[in-house]
Amino acid sequence: MNKTRIYIITLLLLAFFFSGYYFGGRNHASDATLLVETANILEKQFYKKIDVETLAKGMVNSLEDPYTVLLNPQESQMLQEEITGTYAGIGIAISINEKEDMPEIVSVFRGTPAEKAGLRNGDIITQVDSQSTKGMTIDEFSLKVRGNIGTEVTLLIKRNEDTLSFTILRARIEVPVVESTIIEDGKIGYIIFFTFTEGSASKLNNEIEKMKDKGVKAIILDLRDNSGGLLSECEKVSSYFIPSGTLYWTRDRDGNMTPQSIRGKQLNLPLCLIVNGGTASASEIFAAAIKAYDVGKIVGEKTYGKGVIQQIFDISEGYTLKVTIEEYLAANKSEINGKGVIPDYEVSNDSENPDEDLQLKKAIEVLLKEL
Repeated sequence: MNKTRIYIITLLLLAFFFSGYYFGGRNHASDATLLVETANILEKQFYKKIDVETLAKGMVNSLEDPYTVLLNPQESQMLQEEITGTYAGIGIAISINEKEDMPEIVSVFRGTPAEKAGLRNGDIITQVDSQSTKGMTIDEFSLKVRGNIGTEVTLLIKRNEDTLSFTILRARIEVPVVESTIIEDGKIGYIIFFTFTEGSASKLNNEIEKMKDKGVKAIILDLRDNSGGLLSECEKVSSYFIPSGTLYWTRDRDGNMTPQSIRGKQLNLPLCLIVNGGTASASEIFAAAIKAYDVGKIVGEKTYGKGVIQQIFDISEGYTLKVTIEEYLAANKSEINGKGVIPDYEVSNDSENPDEDLQLKKAIEVLLKEL
């Protein structure tokens, strides 16, 4: 095993130790020796050539935690782009359609190549550059769609009974944070909140203040398919809606509970959140706090149920290790991981009539009763 490969694996092991992981009752020095010696023997003696990235990812994957992952340089760059909200691509948000086991477009961002090409929400992507997408993860698909500005990507789309092909030119994409409109004769401000990226809290607050200045009497905040993001932004967003107090609790591997508190202020307007199965992580912390402090109502479907926190470690050669370090619980100590947040009004949209948004309709109904 060459020095670079040993260095990567050694740093990977150290990242585990510094993040607080341990192996049985052995001391850290002997653990490191055991694992590095094992990797060295496999590298030299195994009857097939071994790729160090595959070997290292195998160790991480053995923990059977979907959120603890080793990212290669390309994947690390994609993670950084997700944090900042800017990347080179076509301008879509996707989820995995469980029935088809393929990516489905859940949002086409305004003014992007995807919108100009004619992609629509609900389109199922069956191929990317002639490769089947069946079984692809969101990250695997995203890596194939993203690329250098000015290059092309070809998507094969299933839209109802039609199969369509789109060749799209990649461009610089800035993921939108909010989209808003005022509805019900100026009474209700409707805001779609896409992601908890850097600066998203201030953008949301500015949008709300603009709506207040226009005299809206209530706010709908649409968190459908908002998969979360930065906890720091979640704390800032939450401070605009709930009073000072505990936002959530963390629980470490020894069972120790620690409150995470914020200094907040109340919106002082009727509030309704819309959520679904794609509402996850930081979005769930926020939704659970709204419910625990009873400062708004929640409409839609049970949220995803991602109740764990990751920490990011930079290793060598551009690699990144993302490690689950704690579990979080709602402000009232109810568990979120694997359970999600249950709406006050459970409403599903009719898949046979996608143009009718029953969840938004219910949210409007709930707020109009409070006005």
